[in-house]
Amino acid sequence: MPTRPTAIALALWCLGAPVFAQTPGQAPATAEAPTKLRIDGGLLGVRSPIPEDEATYISADRLYGNNAEETFLEGNVEIRRKKLRLSSDAINYSPITDRATAKGNLVIEQESMLLKAPEGSVKLGTGESQMKNATFELRDIKGKGRADRMQYDGISSLTLENPNYTVCEVPNAGAADQGDWYITADSLEIDQASEVGRARGAKVVFQDVPILGVPYFSFPTSDRRKSGFLPPSFGTVSNSGLEVTVPYYLNIAPDKDLTLFPKVISGRGYQLGTQGRYLTPNNEGEIKYDFLPSDEKTGTDRSALSLLHKFEKGPFYAGVNFNQVSDDNYFVDFSRTQAVASQRVLVQEGFLSYRQKNWSANVRTVAHQTLQLFNDVIAEPYDRLPEATVELTPTRIGDANAFVSVSGQYTDFARPSSAPARVEGSRGVTRARVFMPIQRSEFSFTPALSVQSTNYDLKGQATGLPGGPSSVIPTVSLDSTVYFDRKTSFFGRKVNQTLEPRIFYLYTPFKDQSDQPIFDTTVTDQSLSRIFAENRYSGLDRVGDANQLTLAVTSRFYDEKSSEELFSVTGGQRLNLTASRVILQGFEAPTTSDSDFFANARGRISGSVFLDATTQLNAESGRHERGNISLSYAPSIGKQLNLGYRYTRAQIDQFDISGQWPISDRWSGVGRLNYSMLDNRLIEGVAGLEYGEGCWAVRVIAQRFATAPQLETTSLFVQLELTGLGRLGSNPADLLSRKVPGYTPFSTSQATQ
Repeated sequence: MPTRPTAIALALWCLGAPVFAQTPGQAPATAEAPTKLRIDGGLLGVRSPIPEDEATYISADRLYGNNAEETFLEGNVEIRRKKLRLSSDAINYSPITDRATAKGNLVIEQESMLLKAPEGSVKLGTGESQMKNATFELRDIKGKGRADRMQYDGISSLTLENPNYTVCEVPNAGAADQGDWYITADSLEIDQASEVGRARGAKVVFQDVPILGVPYFSFPTSDRRKSGFLPPSFGTVSNSGLEVTVPYYLNIAPDKDLTLFPKVISGRGYQLGTQGRYLTPNNEGEIKYDFLPSDEKTGTDRSALSLLHKFEKGPFYAGVNFNQVSDDNYFVDFSRTQAVASQRVLVQEGFLSYRQKNWSANVRTVAHQTLQLFNDVIAEPYDRLPEATVELTPTRIGDANAFVSVSGQYTDFARPSSAPARVEGSRGVTRARVFMPIQRSEFSFTPALSVQSTNYDLKGQATGLPGGPSSVIPTVSLDSTVYFDRKTSFFGRKVNQTLEPRIFYLYTPFKDQSDQPIFDTTVTDQSLSRIFAENRYSGLDRVGDANQLTLAVTSRFYDEKSSEELFSVTGGQRLNLTASRVILQGFEAPTTSDSDFFANARGRISGSVFLDATTQLNAESGRHERGNISLSYAPSIGKQLNLGYRYTRAQIDQFDISGQWPISDRWSGVGRLNYSMLDNRLIEGVAGLEYGEGCWAVRVIAQRFATAPQLETTSLFVQLELTGLGRLGSNPADLLSRKVPGYTPFSTSQATQ
């Protein structure tokens, strides 16, 4: 039985000879039509035919061979095998080596790659090829260019000598140096399997100006992770000076990585930051550590540590959340956002939990680091060393339509070291609740009874107060809602509208609890949801007495076809039938008035406009006590306008405007302004411009925000993004995503249009 290469040669020779009969030394006859062949094993006596996905198809104007080892194809030659297509003016094919040598307009086309050259050779079975003065197009990554010599290994790797490479739009692949940016190098390897490019003796040219020259660098051709240096970032900050960072990313394993952030800060010195991440079937975590030795401004070592770890296996859960900084002013000096700069209490927590279907147990320890800034001193919270909780989630009682839930908690409160005169000790709390929900399509009704028992064992209690105070306090509540609905229209859409009046009654008898300390309890802000709460205090040190009736009504609008909730309006008020007598000293004053009136409207009033507004009116005077409004307009990706206003009488009076909007086809503006009219002070301001072309974008972002009373930080971010290569400069995308709701990088919004 002949081998497959020999069989192919024999078939070509045998099939070609009758069509082009010739004598030795004579030129082949000119065919009237191109010869088209499919090589089949049946023609050669092979028992099983060549599979369709391995068959070779040949088309040429002329075909002849001088022996069984070589076949000549001339004129509009095309060879196809599997997903490989080869065309040229002339090809010599050797069945023994399975290699085709082409001269004149060689084109090699595969599923995601197109190679062209005046001449070259190709191994048909693998696609392995060598070419000179070649051009290439890599369709998956939009890469294109030219090279003096090019070699493809037939698997994934393309090696280029003296290439030009770009992903920008150019007239043709050979004009890569006409792209807005391109790479030129001594050699360039593009590994499509690893999705990475490796350049030696490389130079990056942007707008005909070399912006980076290095002996070696690698770059991702996709979003896949890879080890190596990341694009450098740079910026300037008012309290630190110029900052330059050259990150290095280490892809340790598919579930582990490490990033180093060596940074030069002109006004402070050298800082090394690290970030490690891991994700295994049972563990997940992140470690961050920043260290700056001998800060030139303070003369001290500055550091910050953050450790977050979670463990889960079966019913067991465990975790650590540990945060610590070297000094009180660390975030003031090094934070780049107002939210981070305003942190005052850092949590240091560890926990272990066991969970079953309807019950759970949890043990945790919680310590704190409290940052005291200048004259703005805050009270330090108690540490919990430890706290143990057992909880039975709502469980049906037999066959009755009644449920019971029970929780027990023991906490050992340790006073902060800076407050030695404060009381400390342990607290045990048990709370049981029984309720019986009755649910119908027309109404719902839920009566409930709960009892809270609290016991203390204290040290440092004030003279005359017991060392072990306790209390047992019951609470009764009745919650009912009636549902009405009708068909109507809402801003031109057919909708189903509901009307849901709700009545909630709450009774808790008065119990004097003034001999009990305050470890973790405070007065909660009044809100529309809190007027239905069974206790007006947060924490477990107080149970407020109550004889209250809450009245509210909600109307919802649902799309008639999709049943999607489009909009809702709610209004409600709590009426005090008797005056409250339990008062949290230092946090609230006695009052006999009813609760304020609350109203909320929330939803999409059109396809591009979203509204969320809440107001709180004083029940006696009718004054506006608190309110906020958020209005968003987003007609398309890359177009976003947000308007917000927050007000709390004598405490907050702020407006917040943010947005992103294209100025032209290439320019887009982005910004945010958060201003306190009560303090006549800018809380946070961000302003920037983005310019985008098809394969690059540049962003310039300025930011100013309050870091502490009477202190502000100003910073400037500049970033050049070269699509398919990376980003040079600080990355403001995360900042803008947090500060401008709905923000989309301009290059992304352009791509979707």
